Amino acid sequence: MFYFRGCGRWVAVSFTKQQFPLARLSSDSAAPRTPHFDVIVIGGGHAGTEAATAAARCGSRTLLLTHRVDTIGQMSCNPSFGGIGKGHLMREVDALDGLCSRICDQSGVHYKVLNRRKGPAVWGLRAQIDRKLYKQNMQKEILNTPLLTVQEGAVEDLILTEPEPEHTGKCRVSGVVLGWSAMA
Repeated sequence: MFYFRGCGRWVAVSFTKQQFPLARLSSDSAAPRTPHFDVIVIGGGHAGTEAATAAARCGSRTLLLTHRVDTIGQMSCNPSFGGIGKGHLMREVDALDGLCSRICDQSGVHYKVLNRRKGPAVWGLRAQIDRKLYKQNMQKEILNTPLLTVQEGAVEDLILTEPEPEHTGKCRVSGVVLGWSAMA
């Protein structure tokens, strides 16, 4: 049984297989002396891994929920980072000590400046990446990040709080409902 705490409330989920088809994370249980998570990130893609490692680096106990741990860091059929638009984004992520820039440095096989014949305003850095090496390095980094726990699971639904009277329609997420299929 894991317990998560967020905004002063406890969120609990049991990862043992029961007769119920869904595990429900709710905020109605108290759990002293039980590990809790300050941040829960759903999805182990590029954005999810960046968000989870950033939260863990800031000192938050973080849970990363993903369908399959072995697909973390999996790249598309065109394994490149950068270009005209994404190159700027990569430099911003790198300036904030982002993960994908560091993993690209470790896994790169070819680096190129695009549009070099034009002016510097349209130059774009692009790195071709070894897909297997990138995936291996990303998983190694994610699974060895302090304060970060990775768990397989499929989020089926969100549990929302009641809307505040002065802000109709504005709810806060207080938990998630996990499907058992990915954890069985």
